[in-house]
Amino acid sequence: MVKSLVIALASGLAFSAQAADWSLLQHESESQLYVKSYSGVLLGTQTHHSDNFDLWLINTGYQYPVEDNVSLYMEAGPAIGVHSDQAGFNISSGVRYQLSPSLNIGSQVKQLEVSKASTLVELNSSLLLTPKLALTANYGLSAFSTEHFLTLGVGFNF
Repeated sequence: MVKSLVIALASGLAFSAQAADWSLLQHESESQLYVKSYSGVLLGTQTHHSDNFDLWLINTGYQYPVEDNVSLYMEAGPAIGVHSDQAGFNISSGVRYQLSPSLNIGSQVKQLEVSKASTLVELNSSLLLTPKLALTANYGLSAFSTEHFLTLGVGFNF
């Protein structure tokens, strides 16, 4: 039920965001350094303390433009779960392609340490709703086990 509600909400927001005026979201930034906060629901076969839990990532990152719409990036920061024993860190590196001023897709390798270590290969996307708020979705596969998960969330850029 919760999974259906999250997917329906994300679909509805994505549909309503398509009608927005994207010229308002274009902003030129001299700095390639950024900070973002991300909250997501992990759904899948990971063996952290439960099959479903909320996770906050507060990452500082740097992106380096390679071509007009392609950037290499690296992010790192703390990972905090809903229970006190679900705390750790994450670090990731990858490539990001900007399809439009508000939509980007990418892939990354992530090391996530929350209760146990996981090395993941992820496909990700982000839909910018406002200059500071984005819907995010990641699909990750573990590099060393059969774990996989889908992450849906809301991101705040600072």
